[in-house]
Amino acid sequence: MPEVEPLDVWRILKGAGVKRVKFVVADIAGRPKGLILDIDEARDALESGVYFDGSSIPHYVEVFESDAYAVPDLSSMYVEPTHRAAWAFCFVADPKCAAQRDPRRLLAEVVEELREKGLEARVGIEVEFFLVKAEDGGIRPADEGAYFDISYSNTALRVAEEIEAAAEQAGLGSSKVHHEVAAGQYEYNIPARDPLRAADSLLFFRELASQVTSSHGLRATFMPKPFWGVNGSGAHVHLSLMRDGVNIFQRDGRLSEEGLHCLAGILKYARVISALAAPTVNSYKRLVPHHEAPTRLVWGYRNRSALIRVPAYLGKINRIEYRQPDPLMNPYLTFTAMLLASLRGLEERLEPPPPVERTAYSLDSAEEIPSNLGEAVSIFEAGYRELGLPREIAEAYVKAKSREWREYLEACGPWEETWNKITNWEYRRYL
Repeated sequence: MPEVEPLDVWRILKGAGVKRVKFVVADIAGRPKGLILDIDEARDALESGVYFDGSSIPHYVEVFESDAYAVPDLSSMYVEPTHRAAWAFCFVADPKCAAQRDPRRLLAEVVEELREKGLEARVGIEVEFFLVKAEDGGIRPADEGAYFDISYSNTALRVAEEIEAAAEQAGLGSSKVHHEVAAGQYEYNIPARDPLRAADSLLFFRELASQVTSSHGLRATFMPKPFWGVNGSGAHVHLSLMRDGVNIFQRDGRLSEEGLHCLAGILKYARVISALAAPTVNSYKRLVPHHEAPTRLVWGYRNRSALIRVPAYLGKINRIEYRQPDPLMNPYLTFTAMLLASLRGLEERLEPPPPVERTAYSLDSAEEIPSNLGEAVSIFEAGYRELGLPREIAEAYVKAKSREWREYLEACGPWEETWNKITNWEYRRYL
């Protein structure tokens, strides 16, 4: 593919009526940060990049090395339909320390490692979220619907469809939206694509959904478990690998040997990856039995209680679905860890246990996922080196998440007394 010329991109944006360009980097938690320039000011910056204070983004760099530099990746851009603002996703290039803590750059390096081995990853994401209304100082679901409801008397459904239309207009691709199991809960599918673009898409979609809903007096929340006693919101990651344009997971209606090796790699490192895939205190209140969320390290065909499900629609099997991730994950770090684990499984020819053909919640013999964020961070800290994650970014992540866990315990008390209730601390932090 020929290299995209910055001036050509600027002319296209200008001609399309774009008013501003957001130069976006991701922080350690996967939140978008950036500089907003008027379209005319952005002309030179699309080629040269932008400088920013890296020390003011937590866990990037120290104050004595704060001058950071972001270079736009012109192959991955989206445009907010309402505000006519383009997102230019960037790589952090300088100083060296900041570049080593750039989660987007890390994922790009792993994608390139796969490419050098003749492999191309494809990632799709099922993003679940709630539409909520403010009420009496709290929130409630914006509708009383259930799975697959399609009634147009449901205002929230129309708003969800408006989100889908805005996403397609923005360049995320044609997809679908539908009502999920819980009241007020919806799902949007980010179509399968290059892992880097899939991660960019999740960051952009979270912001886009918030923009659309705010104009209707609603709020889109990607909090994994805003309401106790009902299904929480996941961000199930669908992964396949291609070699010479051929999906290597396909084999006569079953998952191929290479697919099984990749699956086994993710299972082996799942407890290490947990702190990335389920990155908040609230995440572990979603990961409880009987609400289609995984609790044990098992896999199965069609099995929605398993950590890894192998979808089998009309007998077609070409991907694996990792069901622990939730919408507040840093997708760059989660996808990096998934790909490293898959590659390890493939190269070491790891074999998974037999598939589970009943509900996984009753399998007392199967190993459990971490029960809370504190446990997950400890496991991650002990195991990230074996998985192959670089020290700089892993230590920054441990520092950030250890602090988050301590703040929760100080504000809310022991986990054993609060694991089954959604606290005001969580609403303030994650809503």
